[in-house]
Amino acid sequence: MYLNFHTLKNLAAAAAFTVSLQAFAIPSSPAPVDGINLGVAYRLPGSDTVYGQNYDVYMHPASTQKLLTALASYLYLGPGYRIHTSLQVKSGALGAQGALNLGPDGTLKGGILLRFSGDPTLTDKKYRELLNALKKAGVKRIDGPVILDYSRFSGRSRGQGWSWDDLPVCFTAPAAAFIINRNCAFAQLKTSGEGRIAEPMIPADTPVTIDSTATGVKASDYGGNCELEAELFKDNHYRITGCVPLQKNNVPWPLSLSVSDPDKWGRDWTEQALKRLGIAHGELSIAHEAQAGYSEFAALDSAPLSDLLRYMLYRSNNLYADAIAKNLAVEYFKQPATYYRATQAIRSVLLKYAKISLGNSYQVDGSGLSPHNLITPRQMLSVCDYIAKNEETLHFSQLLPVAGVSGTMHWRGSVNQPPLKGNVTAKTGSLTNTSNLAGFLTTKSGARVPFVIFSNNISLPQRQRDAVKYHRMASPTLGFERYVLEQIFNEKVMGMDF
Repeated sequence: MYLNFHTLKNLAAAAAFTVSLQAFAIPSSPAPVDGINLGVAYRLPGSDTVYGQNYDVYMHPASTQKLLTALASYLYLGPGYRIHTSLQVKSGALGAQGALNLGPDGTLKGGILLRFSGDPTLTDKKYRELLNALKKAGVKRIDGPVILDYSRFSGRSRGQGWSWDDLPVCFTAPAAAFIINRNCAFAQLKTSGEGRIAEPMIPADTPVTIDSTATGVKASDYGGNCELEAELFKDNHYRITGCVPLQKNNVPWPLSLSVSDPDKWGRDWTEQALKRLGIAHGELSIAHEAQAGYSEFAALDSAPLSDLLRYMLYRSNNLYADAIAKNLAVEYFKQPATYYRATQAIRSVLLKYAKISLGNSYQVDGSGLSPHNLITPRQMLSVCDYIAKNEETLHFSQLLPVAGVSGTMHWRGSVNQPPLKGNVTAKTGSLTNTSNLAGFLTTKSGARVPFVIFSNNISLPQRQRDAVKYHRMASPTLGFERYVLEQIFNEKVMGMDF
């Protein structure tokens, strides 16, 4: 499983040696790029007609699929919904006033249970604070097991069809019931010079191991056959190979690595936290079925759903999307969440509460990370259409990033200049060979209309592909994207031959 720079740059924030032309204005281009499948759907002010091209062709939505997850969870769970993490003790160990019944030496009889719900905001600091409730209550020893209850989620923690070579990277972190620090290990590679082996630097409290044979190279020599690669093994062990571009003043190169074993991740963080608190305990085990006979002693709640969705949509965070989709599945079906139940819950909620039929579209996750996902531009437009028509009551659009201003739309070259800057509110969607945009545009008359632009199966000449990959030029698809949006802004009906 390999980690190249194109993947790493989205998470490491370390492209100091390249200049992304996404930050500059992209000229409008009416001619679509050869070798690209395009799908466009939009409406104009005062019209119920769908305009565009190929709007009934099934295409890969990439992260625009997060609009489905966001709207369904918003409608069913409500903006104030919070994801709950619970610390529980045996029912007999909890007194009438909520105090613990402890032995004279601070012993808690019966063990504890930690019930996890896939809160993507849970950090190691927050987790230690939750467990610290035991120490504050005088617990010095747990006479019984420590059970990590993962029963809220079932099945795989990664989606069907996720690219194997992306699995070591943070944006494919497993959406398991136990999530800490976004199920990512954040480390660094220290390079001491050209041709020297880069040494891994792991924070002392992060329970992973990393081997490195990667060597430092000049920034100008990076790319092609000389890329940074990572292999992900069991027990959250990584092997880093290839090349590391030298940075000014030998600043360490940051790594963001997805965990391979969320069960072990949970055990290791729990053992470490209890040891730090000085609390001895019995066997630590994992339960994948709900455990009875326990009562809640302390708990942590996530921020409200509206905040989670805003972060998810601004940052296009896959873990948030899949964790939210799975919580929707639990609440909707009253059964443990799987990816299948999550996608079925999304479809059912949209049909029942918004009268949006997704027809023959196909969803396998809540994030859009899988290339197995398929949807037509018209079907995606129906989601945007509903949001636009119900904005006064939903206030949903405030959760989306704005062109040239915020989130993933801040530096998108197609929209960061007038008249589009500040007038496009949308969700981006990127996979290998895919670049999409779906949302809303305020036209020259002040009307707000929905649109969808899908660019799939992008196939460029090798030299141009490499230049885009290493951020030496902007993708040529952005010129056509800008052209389409300018036509919508000017409230023009486009023909079927563009």
